[in-house]
Amino acid sequence: MLKHLMIEEMVALVSPWVENAQRRRLFLSIPEIAGLHPKAVAAHEAVLAVRPSKAGPSGKMSALNDELARVDERHDHLAKAVCWGIDAHREHCLGEDPPARERAATCDQVQPKLFPGGLNIIKASPTAEAGNTARIARLLEEEPSIGEFLKGIPAPGKTTLLHTTQRWIKTGKELEAIEHRRDELAAKEKTAPVTRATIAAARSQWFRVVSAVLSNLELSDAPIEAIETIRGPVLKASERAGKRYGGPPAGEAPSLEEPGGPAVDEEEEAGAGDGGIVS
Repeated sequence: MLKHLMIEEMVALVSPWVENAQRRRLFLSIPEIAGLHPKAVAAHEAVLAVRPSKAGPSGKMSALNDELARVDERHDHLAKAVCWGIDAHREHCLGEDPPARERAATCDQVQPKLFPGGLNIIKASPTAEAGNTARIARLLEEEPSIGEFLKGIPAPGKTTLLHTTQRWIKTGKELEAIEHRRDELAAKEKTAPVTRATIAAARSQWFRVVSAVLSNLELSDAPIEAIETIRGPVLKASERAGKRYGGPPAGEAPSLEEPGGPAVDEEEEAGAGDGGIVS
């Protein structure tokens, strides 16, 4: 019976309709249920929001952490490209015959301005890295001669070291933006309590939408294979849940009657007992 499904099962059953591209296309290809897809997405998000907390960050926070790691890695590579690019240019200048000592001296002047602590900046926090690239952006505005100097150093793709520096500055802005999003999400997740009432509301929303999908599929002229792909997992899970809680005899269709009260698994019970909060 649908009413006996646990939150984790509800999340897993509708997730393919929302997150799996092939299954989502199949869902939308069936006229009788295509219009329900936005409601299915909303119902899925509702049960996701009240899913019992597991050790570690939420899915959204994990995604932000992964994005931050990718941008941070790009930041570090670009920082090294600028730093070592100036060093390499200095050596090229000194290797000329006769040596271009004035140009090499400019390298010695610019390098500590861009990298006062050497490449230690790439070991700093993303916030510190973002602050440093903001400093460099101001430096280029205040001392345009540095930009002109970097513009004279060739880089891959018919660009210059100035272009590389600008890309480096851009990654700093991206790091700052991601950090802000992480802070906002952390505050939201910390201050958004999940109570028995919100769990019940999410379950009820999910139940109504899934029941409507199953009912509409009964009226559908879509290929039986398509229909079973959408409803099969739900019906099987419902049957298992019914047996788990002493549901109807084998062979009897799962009940689509809205439950008077949600079934709560042990984790939900522990997290939201007597109006408590699921973290």
